[in-house]
Amino acid sequence: MKERQRAKLSTTVDAALLDAVDQFVAEHAAAHRSQVIDEALRLWTARERERAIEAQYAAPRSAREQEEYDAWKRLRRSAAARLFRAS
Repeated sequence: MKERQRAKLSTTVDAALLDAVDQFVAEHAAAHRSQVIDEALRLWTARERERAIEAQYAAPRSAREQEEYDAWKRLRRSAAARLFRAS
């Protein structure tokens, strides 16, 4: 597998958070600060994607989206009716 290119980052973080990271790294010989930060950023990215999806579902439908939703609803009901009549 090809190694991803890594970017160097310089940032200021809360001292208590850095202490927690350093404590974790000290207790896990194979761990490095970068790995902990990578995992934190992966979790943050996933949470942000989930929030975007939730916002999309919570937003009111446009007229076009509502028409499409209604069309799919009619199609589902029609298919269910045919299925139950065939039984």
